Amino acid sequence: MKTTRKYNVSFAPIKLSDSLKAQLPAWLHLGAPPKTYHKMKNKCLQSNHHVNSVKDLKETSNRLTNTDIHQTKALCACDECVENRLAGCKNPDKCARIAKQILDNLTPLFNPNTSPLKDNLTLTHRRLEKNSRLSTQRDGEILFDPSITTKNHISECFHIF
Repeated sequence: MKTTRKYNVSFAPIKLSDSLKAQLPAWLHLGAPPKTYHKMKNKCLQSNHHVNSVKDLKETSNRLTNTDIHQTKALCACDECVENRLAGCKNPDKCARIAKQILDNLTPLFNPNTSPLKDNLTLTHRRLEKNSRLSTQRDGEILFDPSITTKNHISECFHIF
């Protein structure tokens, strides 16, 4: 932390791809408003469900959308809930609801359930293909891609100002 303050390093993504949103940590998330986390409620998600990333939160909460199999009660008989109870969870449905609540509280920039507005800066599919072909040629001219979406790695989101 001292080094980040000394060199004024910040995590400042403009627009994140869905895969990068999923890689972000679930706990102490930058996009979570105050009072999003509750030590006692989240303990089961951390210890029994092994939730570490936003992807894990999303996988845990996805069972709520499958109403054909999952039931909103403590003793739900769906495979995921049975597996969670065997791992030590007393109420898998409640944990899934808590995971969904955490995701819903994330700001739109970091929320994996929201799609960012189109900025119309990304190159068309055809232009991207042409760029990839030209990059292998020695004197090929590549068209600048002005996209502001960070796609490859979280490290691209850190900036030094």
